[in-house]
Amino acid sequence: MKGVFTIARVGGIEIKVHWSWVIILLIFTFDLAAGWYPARLPQAGTLTYWLLGLVGALMLFVSVLLHELSHSFMALARKIKVRDITLFIFGGASNIEGEPKTPGDEFLIAIVGPLTSLALAALFFVLTPLTRSVAWVSSTLEYLAYINFLLALFNLIPGFPLDGGRVLRSIVWAVTRNFDSSTRIAGVVGQLVAYGFIFFGLYESFFQGDPSGLWLAFIGWFLLNAAQQSVAGAKVRDAVKGVTVAQVMEASPAVVAPTYTIAHLLSQFILPRNLRVLPVANEGRLVGIVTLSDIKDIPQDQWGMVTASQVMTGGSELQVIHPQDRLEQAVKLLGDGDFDQLPVVDREGMLVGLLTRTHLLKWMKIREELENSGA
Repeated sequence: MKGVFTIARVGGIEIKVHWSWVIILLIFTFDLAAGWYPARLPQAGTLTYWLLGLVGALMLFVSVLLHELSHSFMALARKIKVRDITLFIFGGASNIEGEPKTPGDEFLIAIVGPLTSLALAALFFVLTPLTRSVAWVSSTLEYLAYINFLLALFNLIPGFPLDGGRVLRSIVWAVTRNFDSSTRIAGVVGQLVAYGFIFFGLYESFFQGDPSGLWLAFIGWFLLNAAQQSVAGAKVRDAVKGVTVAQVMEASPAVVAPTYTIAHLLSQFILPRNLRVLPVANEGRLVGIVTLSDIKDIPQDQWGMVTASQVMTGGSELQVIHPQDRLEQAVKLLGDGDFDQLPVVDREGMLVGLLTRTHLLKWMKIREELENSGA
């Protein structure tokens, strides 16, 4: 994801922040400084309100981070790898590699988040009256108790990909014994919930005069996109089951030698054949891959001198797949690595084909059209 930077590492898990997180941090800071603290600390000054607002907003995101860490640590306990946690405008997301292996794993990973938020709400609720002598502390704890309780309730809504939606998927999965069908069902429910957020938010904004309804509609739009992607992902997994890479790959793709210059690549391959990627091979053995992204940063006056071997992606950074591998494995590699293509090599490292996102999407579209026609 672009616009993300790492701020810490907890238990081997990278904690990242997306630039959009700054927007929501400022919104919560303003909300607390303009409303929450003035109502509870009427004698304090404006600067104090803003400082406390920032403290309260930061503590809120510490709570969100603890919520996400509970998901991640539970996933690790169930032997599922966790890549990182990202804080962004809608809260936080744990980047868990792969899907849970059993309904029980799914249920535990999903439910632990809301339970953590409820536990935090209970803790802050108990501490609030004990700190009444320090008004700003008790006011902050009161806010954190309230917001963590709301966070738990919100995440328990049975709309995929919220935690409640994942709990729903785990239950349907346990009953049907079919992960993909349970994902589709949870995804459809998630879309209905998202539409509910959108319509209610728009109603509040345009018919009740509450501009905060637009934020609710925005959340609904985000949930709708996430739910639609989940359903689409289930359809993809259905389509690729039992299919090998060899059945879909582009066999005998255009190949260039490491010594070819960029000018040669452009004039003889990329422009006349409308190609965006070229495997680089030496006597049939794959050594790298060149894309338009690799070329665009090279000054035009150097195109006749810079060679493919100098700009290609190769070595340990080169991700490949084998023709006998399952297509669903290739789809996962394309998604997890955010690749646009995968070179296909045999066990000796000889190039035998190329699998691209574009080629895969065309194959799926043809397959869908054939299925719809009854062929």
